[in-house]
Amino acid sequence: MKPKYRNEFVEYIKELLEGHIDISVRPMFGGFGLYSNKQMFGLIADNELYFKADPAASKVFQELGSDPFTYERNGKTIAMSYWKVPDEVLENTKLLKQWIDLASQSSRASKSKQKGGRV
Repeated sequence: MKPKYRNEFVEYIKELLEGHIDISVRPMFGGFGLYSNKQMFGLIADNELYFKADPAASKVFQELGSDPFTYERNGKTIAMSYWKVPDEVLENTKLLKQWIDLASQSSRASKSKQKGGRV
């Protein structure tokens, strides 16, 4: 079956991550969402990979030289809770697995927090 997307970088990332996590990819807003167990844990925008990060994971990602995903809206820069995965991480299997685990935990925590806040 052919993938629904035609982007070599997306296919490369999907293949790279499949050895570590059950993954599906969905096009969204000009980029792609990365999902595992129906939870979005990453995104690809402009051929860059970003992982979901809660405050603790954000600190770890920042310490390793990462930056948050940002976009412009009404003249303001908006930072999201997704952090760029540096090339060094993509090239280091052990480190990549750690980042995937942090992103997955952040995604699960975010989802349970959202459910807990509903009435």
